Amino acid sequence: MLKLYFLTAARSLLRNKSYSLLNIAGLALGITCSILLFLVIKYELSYDTFHDKADRLYRVTTAYQSGDGMEKHSGIRFPIPKLLRSNENLGMENLTQVFVEESVQINIISDNGNAPKRFLEDNPIGFVEPEFFDLFSFERGEVDPRPSLAEPNNVVLTQSTADMYFPNGNAVGKMIKFNNLITLKVSSVIPDLPSNTDFPFSMFVSSSSLKNYSTFDLDSFNMLYSNYQLYVLLPEGASAEAKGKEITSFVSSHRPQDQRGKEDYVLQPLSDLHFNPDFGNFGQRTISREIIWSMALVGMFLVLVACINFVNLATAQAVKRAKEVGVRKVLGSSKNQLVLQFMGETFLITLLATLISVILVELTLPYLNSLMDLEITFSIFNDPVVLIFLVSEVLLVTVFAGFYPAMILSQFQPINALKSKINTQQVAGLPIRQGLVVLQFTICQVLIICTILVNEQMDFFRTKSLGFDKDAVVTVFLPNQASERIQPLREEMLKNPAIRGISFAGTPPSSNFTWGSNFYYNNSSEDAPFDANLKFADEHYLDLYDIKLAAGRAYTNTDSTSLLINETMRRKLGIKSPADAVGKSMKVGSEFKATIVGVVEDFHQNSLHRPIDPTIMFTSPKNYLFLNAKIDMGQKQEAINHLEEVWNMAYPDDVFSYSFLDDTIDEFYQDEARQSQLFKIFSVIAIFIGCLGLYGLVAFMAAQRTKEVGIRKVMGASVFHIAALFSKEFIKLVMIAFILSAPIAYYIISLWLEDFTYRISIGYFPFILAGVATLLIALITMSTKAIQAALANPVLSLKSE
Repeated sequence: MLKLYFLTAARSLLRNKSYSLLNIAGLALGITCSILLFLVIKYELSYDTFHDKADRLYRVTTAYQSGDGMEKHSGIRFPIPKLLRSNENLGMENLTQVFVEESVQINIISDNGNAPKRFLEDNPIGFVEPEFFDLFSFERGEVDPRPSLAEPNNVVLTQSTADMYFPNGNAVGKMIKFNNLITLKVSSVIPDLPSNTDFPFSMFVSSSSLKNYSTFDLDSFNMLYSNYQLYVLLPEGASAEAKGKEITSFVSSHRPQDQRGKEDYVLQPLSDLHFNPDFGNFGQRTISREIIWSMALVGMFLVLVACINFVNLATAQAVKRAKEVGVRKVLGSSKNQLVLQFMGETFLITLLATLISVILVELTLPYLNSLMDLEITFSIFNDPVVLIFLVSEVLLVTVFAGFYPAMILSQFQPINALKSKINTQQVAGLPIRQGLVVLQFTICQVLIICTILVNEQMDFFRTKSLGFDKDAVVTVFLPNQASERIQPLREEMLKNPAIRGISFAGTPPSSNFTWGSNFYYNNSSEDAPFDANLKFADEHYLDLYDIKLAAGRAYTNTDSTSLLINETMRRKLGIKSPADAVGKSMKVGSEFKATIVGVVEDFHQNSLHRPIDPTIMFTSPKNYLFLNAKIDMGQKQEAINHLEEVWNMAYPDDVFSYSFLDDTIDEFYQDEARQSQLFKIFSVIAIFIGCLGLYGLVAFMAAQRTKEVGIRKVMGASVFHIAALFSKEFIKLVMIAFILSAPIAYYIISLWLEDFTYRISIGYFPFILAGVATLLIALITMSTKAIQAALANPVLSLKSE
């Protein structure tokens, strides 16, 4: 019996090729998008879930009260891990500290005396203890890396890193130089880490090597560094909140008297690392759960729009099949048999659409991976979750899209069907048809409005004044202990007219890396209620970046007791005017004492997600990490070549690597840019699917009003008049959809914009643009079928049964 149903269904679909192709095309597009979004969501939710003890792993984060409220920090004080290990009563099974270095130069020491090969390592590098591989379930390879990580000056490489550094032989036992500071021995090689981890390390250096490498005081409580983190494994059933309070109480009792009670320690679940932008992670990439669920909603909406199309097209086709239903009923078919027959057709269409979608996913997945910077794989039979999703989607779409048309068709009265007396109301009631159109275009317009406003926010990022000139600036990361060579380097670089200016600083004006410090203002005995962002910069920094002075003067390189503050600092200190700040004293930390000689206008030190920090600027050559060069973009290549030539003479053992500051700033918003591009694509697809639905509805009306059109043409109606007759009802429905979509889109985009301190104001123009664009697209779609109906021969129309 089932075989007969499917054979009959297949014959029916072949007889109605246009109907079948439209339905298959709409469903295939919707299902393809839903599969791609499902793969993205599945991948994002899989981060670090493969660890055996993932549900009990936590990062110890630091929270401290400042003048701006509670500040959150992913790092901890250096002595804390040792301190916690000294107390067995805390009841933590294990813990491990992780110190991460980025943008590291690796020199491969040659056995035969040849010049070393040099590499700049883009991936972060972890200084870890043996316990790291006890807590985290990364593959350890043939040789267990843990024993070697207990000894100083050992390094464990991942397989791809070992192949890159030592392509012609075994890496184990070979020597590498790390940032030209310490020599490390390769003790073992482990398999590459999975792509879905927030610990994307290319190598692991033994934690005890830090003593010979780092310039930080590892025994001091003064330093809070975001790349020095602590992970703990809690016992079964232990409360993370309670353990955090125990750690806070214990550490506070062992800190210096003046530092007690100022910090709380909060345990952050490992499962939260990938989704919490407040703390970040070593992969420098987070995605909010709100974005995850918005992707899921978009996928559901696209399938829903495709299903609505199916219902519209099926009801349009129903008039043509009325006689078929009448004959089947006369011959003895029951209502249930007819329902199964039409549901079988829907299943076949959905199955064909899904098979096409699988092919489309295979073809488009590389582009999606490139767009989103992901490493998603697609395998139906090797991944049961994907297979279950596909089977479930086929069944749900079959029921949702096919049940209503099947019920309508199966209820036709045989006499009315055979006499061609099936009317519009019987096929698809007016309220239902109108409701489907309104729902469909409400979804489409919400997507379009949100996409337009997201693009406006992205344009705002690119065009907003940051308070400094970021154009034509090349930044180069300086080697360690480079301070004694920077002045001769500057003079040599400026000999080429393509170089407009040179400055040395701790960071460019906007950077992901910041120094924070407490400070004392105007001889106060108590430090200020908020921390300051420290900017170490030479006397040429303000000119190179065109940072304006609001009052006072700039310092000189030899002026070691002068500093600048920004306007935000001035306001937070309660100083009435910039001129009033000049001459006031300030002590930064516990040592540096200086006088405020000037106030600079505010500039953004971070992305526009965050507010401008109160900032202190002064010279400190030992803390200069970047060379900043202003170049003539008309002589770009000559300028770069000159910078590299001078660099190689000054630092022959270090790799010259540069980036343009405006590109670096654009990277602050790369996640938003990728998501914007993704939603833009899906919005276009949603509109296209919606237009297929409109086409089906106009076809439905044309089929029902064939004689009416013929009579109107005989009575002198023009093509325009007939096209307007078909269009006016749907214009009204699209306008109703716009009225419904506007407040929904406004609410959604308002929530999204809350993540940005600096954001656009939501005006009316994007809403009008979306409404007009949707209306024009709908009119073009409707006109195609309406004009076809209007141009039909009225003689044939009047003979139509």
